[in-house]
Amino acid sequence: MKTDAAVGVVAAGVVLVLAGVWTHVFWLFLPAACLIVGAVAATSRQRRMGPDPEVTLRPGGDGRPWRKPKG
Repeated sequence: MKTDAAVGVVAAGVVLVLAGVWTHVFWLFLPAACLIVGAVAATSRQRRMGPDPEVTLRPGGDGRPWRKPKG
């Protein structure tokens, strides 16, 4: 799930929470909680399963000639 879609799902959950508070219909909290928790879980899983970030410990790095140390 992309981040924009996750934000939309969380927004829908927040709308359900607000509707539940406004109308005092507290069973609306259950689908709202499912939507919010599902969106957060989907985006966190996507970040963990993505490719490893490119990390170099040298100042210049192999692919960054403009950052080579002076001297």
